[in-house]
Amino acid sequence: MQLFEYIDTMKQPYDIFYTNSINSPLHWHYYSEIIYMTKGSVTITCNNKKTVLNEGDLCYIYPLQLHAFSEAEHADVQYAVLKFDIHTINIPQAHISKMYEFFIRRTSETDFCITIPAGNLNKMHIDSLIHHTIKEYTEKKEFYSLQVQADIYTLLIELARKADKNIIPIQEPHSDTEFSFYHILEYIDTHSGEPLEIKELAEMCHMSYSHFAKLFRENYGRSCKEYITYIRLNKAQDLLFHTEYDLVYIAHETGFFDCSHFIRTYKKWKGITPKQERLKGI
Repeated sequence: MQLFEYIDTMKQPYDIFYTNSINSPLHWHYYSEIIYMTKGSVTITCNNKKTVLNEGDLCYIYPLQLHAFSEAEHADVQYAVLKFDIHTINIPQAHISKMYEFFIRRTSETDFCITIPAGNLNKMHIDSLIHHTIKEYTEKKEFYSLQVQADIYTLLIELARKADKNIIPIQEPHSDTEFSFYHILEYIDTHSGEPLEIKELAEMCHMSYSHFAKLFRENYGRSCKEYITYIRLNKAQDLLFHTEYDLVYIAHETGFFDCSHFIRTYKKWKGITPKQERLKGI
């Protein structure tokens, strides 16, 4: 089972649409994601934190975040989804550093999104802008990609001006060898059921253990070991809810040492055992 949502950024730099889905499975991607609620409300779960978005709320989800959508109070919902690779929207060089500080670098483990309540926005303006962006993307008229890009700029500027975020600059990597670091999450996701050694992951990125560990924590708000455990636990939870596999199989399939280790780790994470979690979900 893989949580990574693959989108070919070369062929599809954007993925933009309206949806009324209230049950999006847990996933992550390299894209930044803007959510705008046009009707009803949904719950976003990310890094074990829940945020409810109501009609008119605007939300930016950072890239590489494991997240899912579920029903909140109102089943009758509609929201706009704008996924895009911020590295491909041609930000002018003079603004790259500041834009990355706002929209790439999280300042803590809980800082997984920027949410602007409806009351802080000009609803008529945002409604019109979102509708225009989706219309341009859907109809694909001449130079539509430039127009979509311009609309995304406008939304990001709106988010930055309205957001209450303390900016903590983190140095950007410049070498080609360090670039592979930003693909390590995909590797962890794909191989989480196998033994993973931090030292070997660091070597894959052509880094020392200490440099890799420091960069990982700076970028993702937790240690690499904690992140691997987090991925394994989420995959195990999915198997508990959606299959009838026994705990021994789930522990083995998701990369835990044995069933006892799985049960102890899961209880520390959720406060209940995997068996209790499965019964709760029935």
